[in-house]
Amino acid sequence: DEQAGTSFSYRGGRAELVHEELALPTQIPEWLRTAIDGRTVAAASEALWNAVDAFEKRADAQLARELIIALPEELTRAENIALVREFVRDNLTSKGMVADWVYHDKDGNPHIHLMTALRPLTQEGFGRKKVAVTGEDGAPLRVVTPDRPKGRIVYKLWAGDKETMKAWKIAWAETANRHLALAGHEIRIDGRSYAEQGLDGIAQRHLGPEKAALSRRGATMYFAPADLARRQ
Repeated sequence: DEQAGTSFSYRGGRAELVHEELALPTQIPEWLRTAIDGRTVAAASEALWNAVDAFEKRADAQLARELIIALPEELTRAENIALVREFVRDNLTSKGMVADWVYHDKDGNPHIHLMTALRPLTQEGFGRKKVAVTGEDGAPLRVVTPDRPKGRIVYKLWAGDKETMKAWKIAWAETANRHLALAGHEIRIDGRSYAEQGLDGIAQRHLGPEKAALSRRGATMYFAPADLARRQ
């Protein structure tokens, strides 16, 4: 962390790290290309996020969005890496976004942690977090109100909002299902919530890696009455 002048080491947890990758758009500015050229994934990641941090002026600025995505246990590590790469390409880097992701596999819980920046890359550094919504003619959309007869420009978050997240969930399910089918598996996943599927189920709370590992080993688990009722 160049801003704080401190270093962090994650060597103790590397046993569960099976893959790391920094995916970038096809066109990247020269400053970033120079900063990451010839470096390891970890070093390139360090350069990117220090640049993101240095660009922000507010001490409490949000720097990134993190996605934690469970991977199908039915797929091999190589198949899961191919799955993630396709999802990242189609939904993030093709839209100009970066995707810094790592693949963890511990106690039968394969998943990825993916971070993406909230600003677009520019030749000078980074662009605005909010961008104007444009119409079919390319002009900014405007909302006309009594106090603004010329109209107020409509803005959206460049990195997406809740609707974007919903679309990503659907896209992930579709991509994962295609890869499951290609690998000869009949199981499928659904990116919609129970309510969106018209089901009465209640989503379970995540056990966490420790309790999940104990449960898989057949250990007797204690749940508070409310949690037990949900799981039943």
